[in-house]
Amino acid sequence: MMTNQPLPAAHERSVSWLLTGLLTVALLLSIGFLAKFALPYLLLDSDVLARFAGRRAWILTHIATGSVALLVGPIQIWFGFSGKAMGFHRRLGVVYLVSIAVSSLTSFYLAVTTEVSWVLGAGLGGLGCAWVITTSLAYLAVVLRQYQQHQEWMIRSYVVTLGFVFFRVFVGVTSAFEVGTLFDRLNAGSWFCWAFPLLITEAILQGMKLFRRPAAAVSG
Repeated sequence: MMTNQPLPAAHERSVSWLLTGLLTVALLLSIGFLAKFALPYLLLDSDVLARFAGRRAWILTHIATGSVALLVGPIQIWFGFSGKAMGFHRRLGVVYLVSIAVSSLTSFYLAVTTEVSWVLGAGLGGLGCAWVITTSLAYLAVVLRQYQQHQEWMIRSYVVTLGFVFFRVFVGVTSAFEVGTLFDRLNAGSWFCWAFPLLITEAILQGMKLFRRPAAAVSG
């Protein structure tokens, strides 16, 4: 007979603490990113907005709504996993969903109209698609009461939400080591910032299931 054993309570607590730590780091990174890179746009700095002549409303809407998703995401996920204040969790989920809906739509326009290269545009378009797909599946899962699937897709969704944070990290690190040209870094970063983090996230999520479902015991 095949049996599945639940995770030991100690292991569950370890996972909970790990998740809390990762969400805290993500929130701090998001705040730092917004203060350094997003705030100048929101304060209407003419130097940074000059690159988006004719597209200012699009970039400002994208940054404002994306910033909301960045800040709301970790709080939303923590409440969802802890099972606390579920009414607040649901309302916050609506804010997260609407923010991503608006920000992703503007991202497609910005990707199509970029003057850097079609490779950068395609990478950012892929980021937008991943954002829409992961968030939509998270919403669909909760509607169908598939709560574990909802949690997993929310994690994937927030990893994609962090895409531009990863983009800045990638460009910053490769610039520090003088890897390629700025043009190369931007093009590579537009793909690396979401594809690689999603790969790592998927490996972790599926790897954790291996420990939840130990080898089956067989009895005659």
